[in-house]
Amino acid sequence: MLLALLILILLVALAGATLAALGLRGRRVPLRVSVLHGVAAITAIVLLVMHDLRFPHNMPVNAATALFILTATGGLLLFGFRAARQPLPGLMVVLHAGFAMVAVALMIFGYVRG
Repeated sequence: MLLALLILILLVALAGATLAALGLRGRRVPLRVSVLHGVAAITAIVLLVMHDLRFPHNMPVNAATALFILTATGGLLLFGFRAARQPLPGLMVVLHAGFAMVAVALMIFGYVRG
């Protein structure tokens, strides 16, 4: 199950990177695309929490879960800016992406470690 979760999270991260790249190029991405990214991320987080409850001894994956929850909080804030048609704060975008990348690295480490 952890491999499937890892693949789902990598797909969500790739979608987020695509959204960020389009945003940096000044292209407006439809709000629905952001919603889809967020819903997929929340789904992955819920499944990851369920995994952590069944297998609580994989500390890197547990830490990744906590970081993904923080990442989702930042993503919700960014979504609020997008919904209000306000410019996205660059620092918040960088923090959101940075937390996600560290969490993905932790999750990969936890998967490889077993």
